Amino acid sequence: MKLDRKNLQKLYRYAYTLTADEDDAYDLLQSAIETGLNKPADRTATSTAYIRTIMKNRYIDEYRHQQSFPQENIDDHVPVSLDESSLENVVIASHDLALLWKTLDPLDREVLFFWAVEGFSMQQIADKLEVSRGTLLSRIHRLRRRLQAEAGVEQRGIA
Repeated sequence: MKLDRKNLQKLYRYAYTLTADEDDAYDLLQSAIETGLNKPADRTATSTAYIRTIMKNRYIDEYRHQQSFPQENIDDHVPVSLDESSLENVVIASHDLALLWKTLDPLDREVLFFWAVEGFSMQQIADKLEVSRGTLLSRIHRLRRRLQAEAGVEQRGIA
């Protein structure tokens, strides 16, 4: 596999899905590619699946470390002041979405990434994550309900 721009973009989007931060996603992608390229020259060392696995494992390690040693980002507490109400609404909606995204656990973000960004079917996602399709559908149903409740969206029978 050749690490062309298209594959790097896919890998970056996956890293961003895991980290929910641009800089962390770039760092995760770079370290995973570096690890993949330092392996012996065989077919698996530079495949996207192999690099994706490296990223996932590295992210899990970093996540566990952060749980043991939490850090607070000072920039999150800076107030945002905007003049135009429409721009303010966009910023507030974006902020709310970012907060909701951070409440998701990594598996939920990974499922949403494969479904919404990559366009995989539920069966493809189930195969990739090695879970049954029914388990995945149940998980997505619970996730949708939880997100709707947290966002304050009324359920109107929209699937």
